[in-house]
This record gives sequence, structure tokens and C-alpha cells, in this order.
Amino acid sequence: MKKEKRLINKLKRLIKRAELPKWLHNFGPKTFPFWKLALGLLIKEVFRLSYRRASNFLNEFYDIDLHWTTLQKCRARLPLAIWQELLACTIEHPIDVAAIDGTSLQRSNPSAHYLKRIDRKEITSVPVYINAMVDVRRRKFVSVRHHAKKHGEVPDVQYLIDLSPQVIELILMDKLYDSEKLHRNLRDQGIFSIIPVKKNWAKGQLRKQLKDCFDYTQYWQRNLVECLFSALKRLFGNHVRSLTARTQRAEIYMRMIAYNLGVRIRETFY
Repeated sequence: MKKEKRLINKLKRLIKRAELPKWLHNFGPKTFPFWKLALGLLIKEVFRLSYRRASNFLNEFYDIDLHWTTLQKCRARLPLAIWQELLACTIEHPIDVAAIDGTSLQRSNPSAHYLKRIDRKEITSVPVYINAMVDVRRRKFVSVRHHAKKHGEVPDVQYLIDLSPQVIELILMDKLYDSEKLHRNLRDQGIFSIIPVKKNWAKGQLRKQLKDCFDYTQYWQRNLVECLFSALKRLFGNHVRSLTARTQRAEIYMRMIAYNLGVRIRETFY
């Protein structure tokens, strides 16, 4: 089977597993099914193309005559629930060990180094912050939350857990997530957590237990989430091109979906 057909079939199976409709609207002309639009957005992120070049790529390699404004409008109009469902369908096995961490992505504005050189005092660009949960064993992104501005880390933990399609046994986090209330909440859900205790803040029963007997062997696996962030930035770039929060979320989700599909292809054929 050719690589072109293999990617199309994998994308169709992903959409079918997510139970998404063939067409994204009930009324209006049925011109392009959803898998063609998703294929165009996937190619745009994988090869770092513009909308016009992604449209030309579809026309030359897949014989899909799709105007570039159709891709642009599709990404701006798709709700967050569709992206969450597509990302969740790339996770098929229970999660033994998960890791949560955050990172930032630069916007496509002038860099901070350039602004410093021209003696610009006003801050014109604020990085985009994301908190993500990954499957340590299979090295896949499980869920993600996007913030246009700096946001606290602890409130996002429960949000990421709720988006997980599989049962989680253990979660690894760094010191920024240290909270007795968070430990208690996770323990009530049957989830164990390993978080280093902050200095001079060992208050609470569960935090004292972690401080007395900390499992460093399990905790060092948390570094894999930083490795996945590094791989994501090396593959798709360290910045986001979108301007609005809605399109930024779509861009980040499509990158993680493409990364998980790449992991699945390597597991199957290599």
C-alpha cells in the first residue's frame, strides 16, 4: 500500500473511532467530507506550510481540489470538542504512568531579542502557555490545555484528567504542582501522585509521606514529558502562527494528533 493511501486510511479510521459525522453541517452543500479537510490541516502542520501551499499539496499529491480559504475557515470554525475527541481517540490502552508539565510557545511576532536591540520598552508579544499530560510508557500526548496568557498549573490537573479517555494509575509532576489538596483529590479518585515537596512547606499527611519516602526511581520518568515537548518543537516549530485563541488551540491540537499518529505508524510498521 502506498504511503498516501496509508495516511488517508489511518485518518479515516481515527475519524470513525471518534464517531464524527462525514459532513460537518446538516444543511448547505456537501462538497468536501471532513477527512479531506482534516488531511489538509494535518499536512499544513507536518510540513509547516501556508494555507495556499497546503492546498497545492493536496491538489498535486492527492488530487483533491480544495481552495485554501476552505482550510482557513474550517480551522477557525471547528469547536474545541472535535479536537479533544480526535486526540483522545489516538489513546487506545490504559495509562500506567502519566506525566504532567507545562511549556510555552512563541507567537509569530518580533522576538524578544530583536525588541531589546531596538530599545523597545513595551511588551508586544506574550508567549502561549500549554499544560499537557503524556503517557510515559507509549510516549503519546493524552490531553492538553491552552492559555493565551500565563496561568496557574494546579487548576489544570483535574481538567487534563477529565479529558483522558483511559484509566490512569500514577501521575508524575514537578514542584509547581505541589499541593496537599491536589494529592487528596487525586487519591479520592484512586490515582497515586508523586510530586516533590517544596522546601519548608511539608504540611499535610500525604505531603509528609512523600517527603519521608520519596520514590526517585518512578519520579525520574517525568523527564519524558520534557522530551516530548522538545520533539514537538523540533518537528513543528517553537512558535504558533495563529492569532486568535480558537485557531491557536486548533493548531496545537493538530500538532499533537499528528505526533501521536506518527508514533502509531512507527509502532505498526517499524
